[in-house]
Amino acid sequence: MLKPILDTQAVSLKTLNTQHIMLWVLAALLPGVFVYAWFISPLVFFNIALAAVLAVVFEALALYWRGQAIHGGVQDGSIVVAAVLLALAVPPLLPFWQLAVGVFIMVMLGKQVYGGLGNNPFNPAMVGYAALLVSFPQTMTLWSAPDLLNQLTLGHLLNAKLSLDLLNPNLLIDWDGITRATPLEHLRTLKMQGLSVDQNLAQQQFISSGWVWTNLAFLLGGLLLLYRRIIQWHIPASVILSFALCSLLFSAQNVPWYLSVFSGALMLGAFFIATDPVTAASSNRGRLVFGAGIGALCFIIREFGGYPEGFAFAVLLMNLCVPLIDHIDMHWGTSA
Repeated sequence: MLKPILDTQAVSLKTLNTQHIMLWVLAALLPGVFVYAWFISPLVFFNIALAAVLAVVFEALALYWRGQAIHGGVQDGSIVVAAVLLALAVPPLLPFWQLAVGVFIMVMLGKQVYGGLGNNPFNPAMVGYAALLVSFPQTMTLWSAPDLLNQLTLGHLLNAKLSLDLLNPNLLIDWDGITRATPLEHLRTLKMQGLSVDQNLAQQQFISSGWVWTNLAFLLGGLLLLYRRIIQWHIPASVILSFALCSLLFSAQNVPWYLSVFSGALMLGAFFIATDPVTAASSNRGRLVFGAGIGALCFIIREFGGYPEGFAFAVLLMNLCVPLIDHIDMHWGTSA
């Protein structure tokens, strides 16, 4: 009778430890969330709440179908963190039912199909994001303009978001007036048209869009995680340095490398997504390689790919390489 009791206590301690980590991650996300809401759209709060509730419900259903303990599986908080990350990655104006599809894919195909927490080879939030981007490219690139709140009330935005067809021409909203290409999307469009980029104008656009300040806020949260030893420095440092080096040496766009670093999802991804301990490399040396690969792939997709932001695909591709990285690192350490 003693062994089952000890096993139960071990599972409980593991859940509490994971829950403690996830609470710190959520706390570290708060500066970025509030700056995002201020500069981009307060609809992010609605997306976070909806994604978190749906994620818990889908997680509970999956655990029930698998005959697993529902309370312990949901209580660790990992699925809530994944839901928040997904909600931060999608546009604020994404229709609610599409966000629900992304959350379902994140829980079922990104996590539970592999056996739950600790067994998934791919980052669940990025699985959900990639599925949404491929399935709904039009609404997944519909970002709000910085002066959106001066034109429409939050009630109008929620009404449009809860409609089944965001792009319905019968809606009494001029979407061209309240949406705008992100700086990354704008640069990509200019490049495709063979037009040059004015550096001063690009700097003004980056700063006025709010993405620089949002990235700085996520950087602040990431530094908090480093200070609390929730994450280690190897992956964030290698992601940022690899991306910055590629931008400095190979970028064909007339944009300073430091603005490229503080644009898109780089800081959110470097500190909160790539550092997922389940899907990242296991050794410090492997983490450096893992992070460097993400930074380089993110740059390549931004610079030469069909999407303005490539962090999700970079993470998923490097998740695929983790077994090889760990295998080479293990044999390298043995031979050394």
